[in-house]
Amino acid sequence: MKRIFILCFFISLLITGQAKEFNSIKEMPSNKDIFIMFSIPSCPWCTRQLKVLEEIKETRDNFEFMKVQDDNIIHDELIENYPFPVEVYPTSFIVTKEDGELNIRYEFQGYQKKSSILKILDSDDDF
Repeated sequence: MKRIFILCFFISLLITGQAKEFNSIKEMPSNKDIFIMFSIPSCPWCTRQLKVLEEIKETRDNFEFMKVQDDNIIHDELIENYPFPVEVYPTSFIVTKEDGELNIRYEFQGYQKKSSILKILDSDDDF
């Protein structure tokens, strides 16, 4: 019985810590900073970046993150409708959603430390 409880506990941790999957921009929340990370499956830096994002999510209520790969449903919608230049992986953007449209607040090229992301999230300036 104890093993089943421990197993369920670890499964719940895995589920809550994963990046959100949105199928369209309409599903994205309007009241939060959204960290969009474009990645590829074979990228070790993308995996490291997700761990940093999970740490940030644990301490912030107004923060969501999503991993976008070529096979995600929302990938084409994002690329067609917004200027998301992706040249290296991970490439990430902090966006907000207002009136159904995404506003890009900041762009990150490559892996970012937690302190770098928090500095931008805590800034009142639009970059």
